[in-house]
Amino acid sequence: MAGIDKTYISDWEIFDKIRNWAKDKHFTLRNGEEVYLKNYMYYPDLTKEEWDTYKKDYEQKNPKWKFEIVLWNTPIYVDIWLIRNCPFEEIQERLKEQYGGGWSKTAFTEYNDAFLYDQIKAGTSIYDTYQRNGLGWKSKIKFHNIFGTWCRDKKCWWCIEVNPCWINDKSIGKHVGESFWYNKTTNSWHRNEEALPWTCSCMHYRGSLTKKKIVRMIKNWDLPKDTIVSFSNQMNRYLMHEFYVIVK
Repeated sequence: MAGIDKTYISDWEIFDKIRNWAKDKHFTLRNGEEVYLKNYMYYPDLTKEEWDTYKKDYEQKNPKWKFEIVLWNTPIYVDIWLIRNCPFEEIQERLKEQYGGGWSKTAFTEYNDAFLYDQIKAGTSIYDTYQRNGLGWKSKIKFHNIFGTWCRDKKCWWCIEVNPCWINDKSIGKHVGESFWYNKTTNSWHRNEEALPWTCSCMHYRGSLTKKKIVRMIKNWDLPKDTIVSFSNQMNRYLMHEFYVIVK
């Protein structure tokens, strides 16, 4: 997460009361994953003595700057839960800065919606209304070769991207929409609108890929119609294979 996603606290009493409240809080996402708020805290066991020591050292080295400590660094799905459940004004004001609300008229998200905070609070945001409409095992897969010959080397590493923003085919254009994000833990792909955990922008797969294996893989991902899945590998500097499939 970037620095813009972090929440900083400058007062020990505020830090301590929020930390103690958050320690046992957890919730379940729409895909069944359990989220524990404590896992996003930087200093869940910080003592008053340690706080005072950090503050003293910081102020000696940075006399012109205000002392602050990172409380936590939270992704969108945690922020959504906090907007609806956190009782502390300090946290709500920080979330308004990020998602647009109160004095803040700009949300620091890809949607740049001035009232995204209020929409999340009311349950009417894009994160609440987006429908996946995956085709699952009804999917039909159309293959398109881009470059190279088929690779069946079991030691080959493949880079797999779903709905990439670029594709080397003039027939469908270079820009085809925003990418899905891959969750290695659940072997699933998600768009930002779904507000679910992800671990990487692409999937790395080692082994041979047959068309039958690819079809089975994609149908298990439950992707929407017209999603593009690209596959590429680099055997060496002279041998490469790249192709993509379209979900129909």
